[in-house]
Amino acid sequence: MSSLQKKETLLIVDDSKFQRVVIRQSLGEHFNFAEAVSGEECLTIMEKESDAIDLVLLDLVMPGIDGFEVLRRRQNMEGFKDTPVIVLTNTESVSSQSEAFALGADEFIIKPVDTRIALTRINNTLGVKRRLQNSRDEQKAWKTKSQIDEMTSLFNKMTVEKLITKTLTEHENGLHALMVIDIDNFKSVNDVYGHTMGDHVISVIAGVISSQFRSTDYVGRMGGDEFAVLMGDIPSKEIALIKAENLVNLVKYKESLSIPENISISVGIAFSDPEDHCYYDLAAKADQALYVSKKSGKGRYSVFGEENQTPDQKLQAFVWSSSRNVTSMLEFALPEFVHLKKVISVEEIRENMGEKTGEDILGLFVDVSEEEDGGQARWQELGELQREHALPMIAICKEGNLVQMKCALETEVIQDLLLAPLEANALKRRVKIWMQNCKLR
Repeated sequence: MSSLQKKETLLIVDDSKFQRVVIRQSLGEHFNFAEAVSGEECLTIMEKESDAIDLVLLDLVMPGIDGFEVLRRRQNMEGFKDTPVIVLTNTESVSSQSEAFALGADEFIIKPVDTRIALTRINNTLGVKRRLQNSRDEQKAWKTKSQIDEMTSLFNKMTVEKLITKTLTEHENGLHALMVIDIDNFKSVNDVYGHTMGDHVISVIAGVISSQFRSTDYVGRMGGDEFAVLMGDIPSKEIALIKAENLVNLVKYKESLSIPENISISVGIAFSDPEDHCYYDLAAKADQALYVSKKSGKGRYSVFGEENQTPDQKLQAFVWSSSRNVTSMLEFALPEFVHLKKVISVEEIRENMGEKTGEDILGLFVDVSEEEDGGQARWQELGELQREHALPMIAICKEGNLVQMKCALETEVIQDLLLAPLEANALKRRVKIWMQNCKLR
């Protein structure tokens, strides 16, 4: 924050005086503060003085009107609903965070408050608010809202295409770099956490991307989880490559970003030449480079014309399940280099194994949680396969179903047992153990 810039005012809403004092002391150098000791007082302040508050730090657990109810009522308060809210919580519960996001929270901070993380998330959220205001001002200058993507405040697809085509036409001898950016594993986030978290991930990634480029660059959302950036009239290709690497690493290492661990971005880059006359000429090249990034392991960038790298060797894993949720959970938890194949018979497993050895296969996930016989028939089918190939098997049984668990354990062929419904973070921890065991085989 510039020394000439007015300090923004944060409203701390927490029934704990100790927590309010801690926040004021740790962040007082950077912000002005107002305080409320209850949800009721928060609503009163925001009804009367919302123009004076730039951001609300809201405790979720309070007597009377708690943080969740404040978020609900905020949606109908004209002066409050546009003020960003960061919730304070004692738990990392996905359900609590998802509910808060669904009710309109912009971010969360875990208590006890880590000053560095809190400062980063507050500044990021306020930065989004400033960029949103700037975008609104720009919309007036452009005299239309049809050019802006509503969720991210970036340019929309139609606008980006027109601006890039205009640049290529009017500056055909300049060096321009088009980046096509795609969020990795986005479908699994929607399946595991829901579309509210998916929207949050898109907004966070949009903020990261827009923060890395010049005001003269064109940054847009092309739809879904795909973005495009045109760096116009750059002095050298290296500048674009450095930007791409920084972007990939910012999302990969997630410094103070509240997004799931399996989220990364893949980037395809194409540099213009005089033969590129419109957006589609250059985008076709960037898309080819993006494809290489995806096939080479994701979480990286590739440049059109320099695509000699081959995809990383992948481990194979199989899942035998009729549940979409089980498959989505496994796709979410498994690393990028593990290819998950859905199968429905022993014969299909044999066909897909081909010449693969035990070193190439992570294992077979066998879901018997919906089997009425406890899974006994399934395990009889798989017994011979396990003896033929020493294929590691992980049983998925319904929690509390002792018959299913007994049948699985009595097979003496399973290496591990999971209980359905699967829980995302616990599953990721188990995956790490299986990966270590796989390396030892």
